[in-house]
Amino acid sequence: MTIADTGKNLLFRHRFAGLFALLFCVLLIPPYFEDTTWIESFWRWLFTLMLFWALYTVSGSRRVLMLAVIVLIPTVGSTWLAEPGQEKYLAYLDNITNILYFGLICAFLGQYILTTQRVTLEVIFAAMCLYMMLAILWAAIYTNLELYYQNAFTFRGEFAEQAGVLQESIFRNMMYFSFVTLSTLGYGDVLPVHQVSQSWAAMEAMIGQFFIATIIARLVSVYTVDEE
Repeated sequence: MTIADTGKNLLFRHRFAGLFALLFCVLLIPPYFEDTTWIESFWRWLFTLMLFWALYTVSGSRRVLMLAVIVLIPTVGSTWLAEPGQEKYLAYLDNITNILYFGLICAFLGQYILTTQRVTLEVIFAAMCLYMMLAILWAAIYTNLELYYQNAFTFRGEFAEQAGVLQESIFRNMMYFSFVTLSTLGYGDVLPVHQVSQSWAAMEAMIGQFFIATIIARLVSVYTVDEE
């Protein structure tokens, strides 16, 4: 086996750890440089890299890989077409492609975790990636709800326009709200006030509880059996 083959195998064995690191960077780096001119381009490159790396994680399944490639093309295209102050239909398209792509990746990760026969560090990273991607998936759903209904959420007690939340920053606010809802923290600074957004928020909170009851329980049971 050549050095290239060894490196390729090593990279594939740690693909979920790499995806987790990219997700971590996508979520944490932009807020520190929000007022800089270059952060928007940097975030797009980082987000695009994360999308392609997510594709790499499903490369072990040819059927899922082919479907993911089909969905990835419009996802990357909409990511780079999105501009501040753009027409709403482009923002809708961007979020819809994100919903489809992250939904597919989440389905693969869920199947991978629930069918694994041994708990390794990579399986744990896959579970953490699934949790974070569920939050990003719901953030895209919330963003489209806010864009469509306009006043589906309140921000610090006011609607988006009164609170100074611009269209291009809605997704980042929804990302925060999504993680808070998935973990059932509920700080109360961002609230769903429309019946549709409330229903989706309730569904996400329920999935957050199911994640602990099913995914974590599955990993614990497999680890226990393996140890015995």
